[in-house]
Amino acid sequence: MTIREYVSQILQAFNVTEAVLTDMAGLLQMSLDEEYSFGIAQPVGKALAQTIEGLILAPRLSNVNEGGFSMSWDFTNLGSYYLYLCKKWGVEVNEDVLAASGMSVITDKTEMW
Repeated sequence: MTIREYVSQILQAFNVTEAVLTDMAGLLQMSLDEEYSFGIAQPVGKALAQTIEGLILAPRLSNVNEGGFSMSWDFTNLGSYYLYLCKKWGVEVNEDVLAASGMSVITDKTEMW
């Protein structure tokens, strides 16, 4: 399985375009046609978290109706998935992204006392 196939399958529910994948390739600084392996899981995970930031902040269609055919996308879990990836791969959470997704995080500041 290539990195492109892996990311496309992970984000298939969010209608990811080729442009999003191209941007992710720039973050990774490697080809998306390389084989996905455990050895590159961390850089791919970090780039995925950064890509999701863009998906949260980007304008998007959530409902499409054409001639009796209807599709809708639910983006409510995207913020939770973003937090999960940030914690898993050690990516600093962007507070603006959380605010845009309607989420908040409590930060422990006890060491500052």
